[in-house]
Amino acid sequence: MYKQSRALFFQVLTSMHAGEGSQLGVVDLPIQREGHTGFPKVEASSLKGSLRRAVEQRASDVDVQRFFGPDGQSELYASALSFSDVRLLFFPVRSVKGVFAWVTCPMVIKRFLDDMRLVQIEISEELSLDTLPVITENSGLDAEGRVMLEEYVFTVEKEKKGELTAFLKRLLQMLPASDLVKQHLISHAIVVSDDDFSDFVRLSTEIVTRIKINNETGTVAGTALFNEEYLPSESLMYSLVFISDEHQAPSKSADPTPAVREKAEDIANTIENWIPATFQIGANLTLGKGFVAVKLVSGGALHAQTNGQ
Repeated sequence: MYKQSRALFFQVLTSMHAGEGSQLGVVDLPIQREGHTGFPKVEASSLKGSLRRAVEQRASDVDVQRFFGPDGQSELYASALSFSDVRLLFFPVRSVKGVFAWVTCPMVIKRFLDDMRLVQIEISEELSLDTLPVITENSGLDAEGRVMLEEYVFTVEKEKKGELTAFLKRLLQMLPASDLVKQHLISHAIVVSDDDFSDFVRLSTEIVTRIKINNETGTVAGTALFNEEYLPSESLMYSLVFISDEHQAPSKSADPTPAVREKAEDIANTIENWIPATFQIGANLTLGKGFVAVKLVSGGALHAQTNGQ
């Protein structure tokens, strides 16, 4: 059973393609999306594989397999680490004023607060989002009560009790220590309706057309022309991490004495030292795509909940 919890927060540094395979449509290679909302995400398996690759640069193969699980079929035992899908928290959208805005919606915020309670991370700031769109008191997006995102013009309200600013200040304590985020998140955040947010995350991702040139003719080689979708840089995301005591494969020796298993709390401390400040997720590593800044935030102990104590 899981005994420790953490949250991983991400800032996408370079546009990221965590793909779901080819499709028949306008975009040949779309990004991963939630089936019921259409919001961009990164599958837990993609995150775990990318993080495992990054951790392997800092730890021995034996230690990585102990915590992430075996890499072959010779031994079978479960990983001590469990990851949720990476969910979107703020999505960057072009703005006439302030260059771009970090956009979110009530559904995303409510789900985020539920997820934080699940991993025992306290966020006491409650948001009353009755009037939308809403911006902070000293917003850098405001142009006489209006904000223009892409080709859409929104008549906005400023927060009345400073609730949005308080929420963002708490969030800044958990996000990776990027100067851009620290200096501009509060002034460039906007909460729009769920439907408007859904439109932005469907229509405002990056679409890149890629080709291969035939060196002899100087033209496109055969059918090497395709469109690839990317989650834009500056997207802010998060994932949940659950940690159990170490699972070990059955001993093959005649020694009946069981091996010592590392406790969940010790594993959590070890992983915190292993995770690099930046690593890469998704495709096109050689094109510089998919680099993210990451921060691991401590949650609470789940022992009492999972074991009924």
